[in-house]
Amino acid sequence: MRIDPRSPAHLNTIAQEIRELANGLTLFTHNTPETAAFTAGARMKALGSITETLSNTLLYNLSGEPSTDRTERRGAGALATAAAGASQAMGHLAEALQQVAFLQEHATRMPGPDLADAQQAAWNVIGDRLDEARTALEETATQLESDSRHLTQPPRRPAPRRAVPTAQAQRPPTPVSVPTAPRRRHAP
Repeated sequence: MRIDPRSPAHLNTIAQEIRELANGLTLFTHNTPETAAFTAGARMKALGSITETLSNTLLYNLSGEPSTDRTERRGAGALATAAAGASQAMGHLAEALQQVAFLQEHATRMPGPDLADAQQAAWNVIGDRLDEARTALEETATQLESDSRHLTQPPRRPAPRRAVPTAQAQRPPTPVSVPTAPRRRHAP
């Protein structure tokens, strides 16, 4: 899919795809490393596809001379912000997968209290990272939707200047007529 940064509809489509990835991004009560890997891995793969589309669009729109189209520049900025949020979510998903790898690596070890504590800590980290990824995706989608609403708004114009009274100390001195002929003093 090619994204036109000037199109609010395109930005909203990307926001909807990101929001759909956030939905259901949570651990279930009965998890296995395989379900956690699928939960994080499938979303990371889909997010990678979205990120690739965003980066291709940004590369095309931000290399070379800046566009003279204000809407296009604003849209490119919105997409760059979305790419940053998507990348942050991918980092969280990668950290969750790192913990799944730990669980898989130690799955055949002899059970013991230390292993049980380490496994519980890994599950806690997985849950936290999935929550953080979901939050990052939701915030990214919300920001992109907001940016798409403001994409085509006219630029704000400054309020017209009004004559503001100048303080007395700032006013130029009022000319006073000064006699040019010398004055005579009266004798006492």
